Amino acid sequence: MTTRNDLTLSERIGAWGDDVREQFADLDFRDPAHWPVAPRYTLLVLVSLFIFGLACYVWLGDSYSELNSLTVKESQLRESFSKKLEKTSRLSTFKLQRDQVRGYVQELELQLPDQAGMNELLTEINRLGLLRNLQFELLRPAPVVLKAYYAEMPISFRLRGTFHNIAAFAADIAQNQRVVHLHDLAIANQPDGALTVDGTLRIYRHLDKAETATSNLDKKGNT
Repeated sequence: MTTRNDLTLSERIGAWGDDVREQFADLDFRDPAHWPVAPRYTLLVLVSLFIFGLACYVWLGDSYSELNSLTVKESQLRESFSKKLEKTSRLSTFKLQRDQVRGYVQELELQLPDQAGMNELLTEINRLGLLRNLQFELLRPAPVVLKAYYAEMPISFRLRGTFHNIAAFAADIAQNQRVVHLHDLAIANQPDGALTVDGTLRIYRHLDKAETATSNLDKKGNT
């Protein structure tokens, strides 16, 4: 008689497999409590795995939704950070442009005299005419026109002299450091060979405090 100890390993495995198959044969599914050991433990493991899987699904389901939400938020934050980083990288350029604009505005402001400096500017214009051997037959200021940030003073004038001297005077006006424009020029010949030039000098200056207040009131009234 052959005992179990005399069997080889393959025979033992085969015998064990036959034993397990016999335990799973003819099971009464209405009475699992009386099943053999192998089916009972197998059922226990399957039920445990099912319960564990269900618990993981319920627990991880909320975590998965939260993970998706955090992923979307992370993407939004990355995009926002990239935009802010791009703006920051351009900040130095904007500062440089701002400084350039400020310098340009300061240069323009230096070209605008205040109300006290207008007399000096008119004296300078008259001096330039005399240096060019020109005669001012008319120099009549018109009412000041107030703009948003400056005042404009039109001055009607009539000059008498030679063509070259008048042209040189116009060049002197163009090179003046103050903002002075020549407008509406009309040239006429005279019997003695001289020329007369009628036109308008437009001179610009800063607003004084009272004019600034008036300008601000006008802007508020127009809004």
